[in-house]
Amino acid sequence: MIGIAGTIVGIIVAIVASHRTTGDKIQKGDDALHERINRVRDEYVRRVDLDSHMSRIETNVKELREEGREGTREINRRLDQVLTTLQPQMGPPPPSRRRS
Repeated sequence: MIGIAGTIVGIIVAIVASHRTTGDKIQKGDDALHERINRVRDEYVRRVDLDSHMSRIETNVKELREEGREGTREINRRLDQVLTTLQPQMGPPPPSRRRS
């Protein structure tokens, strides 16, 4: 009778230990999965936010391009004024030579 009771207790202890070990393994897997989910959530950029930022960047690039063109036009206009002012003093430009 004591042997049978000891065997039953041993089986129950083995089942409990196996259950705890399995539970710990599952918990570790869940923790790793939750860590990965949290990392993705923290590093993830929503498509709407990305699109709005890209749109803003494109607008800024277009504005910078237009400002550059306006600056080039202004520089050309000023250079033309300087050349027009200096040209009567220098005389007509020499004829261009073409290379054959």
